[in-house]
Amino acid sequence: MKKLWFLFILVFTFGCDDGDLPLEEIDFTSTSTVAACDEVAGLTLLFKIDSANALILEIPSTLIVNIVTEDEVPREANLTNSSVNAYYRGFNTTITSAYFCSELPPSDIQVNLEYTASNGIINVVTTEIFDTTDPTLVISYRHEITFENIVFSNDAGNSVTHDFFDYGFIITPAE
Repeated sequence: MKKLWFLFILVFTFGCDDGDLPLEEIDFTSTSTVAACDEVAGLTLLFKIDSANALILEIPSTLIVNIVTEDEVPREANLTNSSVNAYYRGFNTTITSAYFCSELPPSDIQVNLEYTASNGIINVVTTEIFDTTDPTLVISYRHEITFENIVFSNDAGNSVTHDFFDYGFIITPAE
């Protein structure tokens, strides 16, 4: 009986392989801010970092521009367009903005997990920020970035869907 019990424990301990568990949720809303290597109008690479994870956004230079969006009607970009991409990546170690902004990224950092946005819309609403001493002087622009109906998928066929996802905001100086 002891041998059967030992065999039973052995099978359940070593016989089950969870493999790579699928990602259940992507949530960067409270843990990190939107960053870019150069925070100027026309930027094309944005990222949010949460320890060893990053939410990366590649967009056309026409999306983050220092022009107010009227009546909060956003500028849009469709993620099915080849020049618009969003990625969720998990790395083997904690990363910093230097990973994205270095001319040559560190070679010892590996991507362990990647989900790519296969569907969705990026919205950007731009508002002016005025000087506190001169309320007629625009000193910068705030760009609120959200996703609608975004679907992140990986090569194994797993996906994470959000009807609405608040990516965050970035501020660019007035030119």
